[in-house]
Amino acid sequence: MAEKRASILRAVRPIMLRDGLGGTTLDRVSAEGGIAKMTLYRHFPSKEALFEGLVTATCAYMREDLENAPPADADQPAADRLADELRAFTTALIAPDALALYRLIVADGWRFPDLARVFDQSGMRVIRRRIAVLLETGGVRADRSQQVAGDVVALALGDAYQRAVLGVAEEGDGAAFARQIEAAVKYGLSRPT
Repeated sequence: MAEKRASILRAVRPIMLRDGLGGTTLDRVSAEGGIAKMTLYRHFPSKEALFEGLVTATCAYMREDLENAPPADADQPAADRLADELRAFTTALIAPDALALYRLIVADGWRFPDLARVFDQSGMRVIRRRIAVLLETGGVRADRSQQVAGDVVALALGDAYQRAVLGVAEEGDGAAFARQIEAAVKYGLSRPT
């Protein structure tokens, strides 16, 4: 049963990420995904249930990937470890499927506040925890590390991420991310201890 559900979610993922909740119908999912209607309805009685299943499963994968990512090399300076972590995170966030999922959450998350929380807990909170640990090894006080980590993540994403989300990324955004990450690292490691 769980395997069939996972198979359905793999089939629906490109459809829903492309068409959004409003543009997706169970009939289209059945036809394009090659899923018998009865099977689809047995597992997901509505497109909203399908949306919830997709977001929940995708967030579980995101959280696993982030939590299981190898820790930065402890022999590297804190600035290098922090920069590596931020580069990996921003690269993952601007992948086409990640951007599409984020857009879905922004468009329809208000209707599904529990899903919006799951999304937040699977991505941003996990990376903020990882960054907080790195900041603490770099001298930031434990009682301030979470706040500083949030600031660091926001600085690393900056305007280049906003353009990526809007679909108007510019040719120089790779360099913009590099500058934003450099500024975020300097900011994070210069916080008073």
